Amino acid sequence: MLNKNSIQPLYKQLMDIITQQIKNGTYKPGEKIPPEPELADLYHVSRITVRRTVEELCTQGYLIKHQGKGTFVKSPMIFRKFESQKNMSFSESCRQNDRIPESHVLSFCKKPATSVTSDFLQLTSDEEVFFLERLLLADSIPVIDVHTWLPTRLFPDFDPNAVENGSFFEYIKNTYRCTIAESSRSTISVTAASPDMAKTLCLSSGDPVLILDSYMEAPDGKPLYISREYIAGSRYTISF
Repeated sequence: MLNKNSIQPLYKQLMDIITQQIKNGTYKPGEKIPPEPELADLYHVSRITVRRTVEELCTQGYLIKHQGKGTFVKSPMIFRKFESQKNMSFSESCRQNDRIPESHVLSFCKKPATSVTSDFLQLTSDEEVFFLERLLLADSIPVIDVHTWLPTRLFPDFDPNAVENGSFFEYIKNTYRCTIAESSRSTISVTAASPDMAKTLCLSSGDPVLILDSYMEAPDGKPLYISREYIAGSRYTISF
């Protein structure tokens, strides 16, 4: 409960309580919190105190108000700095945003290269690639569905189990001695979530999805792999 004798203002004490309830799952993303009069009665404070608490939590990105519907827990927004290939990984961006990262392998197989992958990866007509699909989550909430194409000759014996709840970048760096060049390029676009995409990312069909295509090279210019990230636009922000 709140300590009215504390030097910490009551609204900040209430902010700490509600923030902790969000983090421990008492209030889940998308869930409506009790209305202000109910919170005021529950914590024995004025509605003005509750209103300021809610406004501050909305400003900090924990809550969001929907006119006529109430106040809801906002889905976690991950901020990722992107500067050439000095950009931070998903795991790093989660940790910097006080989120717990997860990674789950959805699919892994060997398949013939398409014309697009062959052109960039400089593959011959008979070469194959590993196709890896992973779902990246923050605090158990799906954020990114990432597809990766890796030449089998550059990544022999690739072990998908090594990236199950582990860092893809750390695995290829330590296992294959891969270093990503700053000359690697990426493009970003926006689309609407298809039914399948919405199901994977726990979105509604038509919700905005960012598409980040990355063409990774070694420092000597040798192509390494291609990745495509389908990013839940409401949960992730990329800054340049």
